[in-house]
Amino acid sequence: MERRKKWSFFIVRGNLWVWRVLFPDGTETCAEQAFRTLKECTDDAVRHGYVVIRPEQERRRQLY
Repeated sequence: MERRKKWSFFIVRGNLWVWRVLFPDGTETCAEQAFRTLKECTDDAVRHGYVVIRPEQERRRQLY
């Protein structure tokens, strides 16, 4: 069984951004409002549990 949340970011209604998170149990939560920029949207997602992984923090092995 998948244990991770799956976050998605979308452009909706006139170039506004929203986020959605799908939980392992199949439930989901969406942004309560739309945002003018992706940064505002991801900042709000962080307040709801989204974790930004920087490239230097990436744990997956790079294939060259």
